[in-house]
Amino acid sequence: MALLTERQQTVEALAREIARMGAWCVSPMPLDNNAKLRFQVMDSDRDVVISKLASWDWLPVPCNILPRITHGGFMAAQIYEIDLPREQSPIPDDRSIKGEIAEQKKSGVELEALRKYLGITK
Repeated sequence: MALLTERQQTVEALAREIARMGAWCVSPMPLDNNAKLRFQVMDSDRDVVISKLASWDWLPVPCNILPRITHGGFMAAQIYEIDLPREQSPIPDDRSIKGEIAEQKKSGVELEALRKYLGITK
C-alpha cells in the first residue's frame, strides 16, 4: 500500500468524523488528488452535520438529492461534496541567475565588437 499524501490523510480523518456524526462517505478512498470528498446525510441529521462542518471551516456544497435505503425503507437524504485544497508542487526560482558566469564582466574586445555592431562611437 502506498503512503497517503497529506491531503488524503486529511480526507480520511474528515470522513471518519462525518461517519461519527451519522453520515456516509460515498467517495472511493484513498481520494484521488483531483476529486472532491462526497458524503450522504439524512435530511433529519443534515442541519447538525453541515453546521458542525462549517464550524470547522469546511464548505459542504449540495450536489444531489438521493434517497437512502434503510431498515425502515427509503429515507430522504442529500449528497454533499467538500473541495479540499490540492497540494501544490514547489515552483523553482529560475528568475535570478547567480554564480560566476552570471557575474562575469565582458572583456574589452567583446565590448568593442558590440559597439562596432551597434554603430556606437566613443
